[in-house]
Amino acid sequence: MTKIIFAEDNRSYAEDVADFLAEAGYAIEIAASASELWNALSKGHFDVVLLDLGLPDEDGFHVIPQLRKLYPDTGLIVLTARVATDNRIQGLRLGADCYLTKPIKFPELAAQIEALCRRVRPKLDKEPSAWVLKITGRQLELKGKGIVALTEKEFDFLHLLAQNKQPVPRKSLLFGMGEKFDPEVTGKMDMLVYRLRKKVQTSLGEELPLRSEYGGGYALSVPFQIV
Repeated sequence: MTKIIFAEDNRSYAEDVADFLAEAGYAIEIAASASELWNALSKGHFDVVLLDLGLPDEDGFHVIPQLRKLYPDTGLIVLTARVATDNRIQGLRLGADCYLTKPIKFPELAAQIEALCRRVRPKLDKEPSAWVLKITGRQLELKGKGIVALTEKEFDFLHLLAQNKQPVPRKSLLFGMGEKFDPEVTGKMDMLVYRLRKKVQTSLGEELPLRSEYGGGYALSVPFQIV
């Protein structure tokens, strides 16, 4: 089932959209702010983000490039009252897949989501990865070796990397984990990586397939399944 999160601070409108999309067969959650959106994304996988630009704590034009950087395989549809052509161009250039303006007929929105999913949904590997990141319970499994429980920060760190085929810079990782970019927090990330590597080696008997990149980022050496 396609999973959608709708970032919209108008609760009544968000619930109307959510009710329609749920009836159409989609699983949908609502986030009333950018902070709620980031928190939900860090805890689970979504196929599509519906984004209102006028969120109370962060302008949507700031959200779009971060979403595209951290979650490149997630579809992004802007749904906004900003109808100016310049806004539409800016949203698309920043990385939105679609830019729709309110009011929109709900069946048209559903059709746009369906079309977007056909384009962006990644193809399943013929041979699924042996490494599995389990959202429920925050666990990492290595098939045939066992399962290790993760802390919230460890899970968020691996979850971000698992959704990116390219290395993720430290600054983006910290942002996605709800941290500020400063020397003290950067040191904490180094410690988190050290402890995570040690935990996986001790519990599963294998090295975590994690590599550090020149310039301070990280990447997974093999794909991880997210279930």
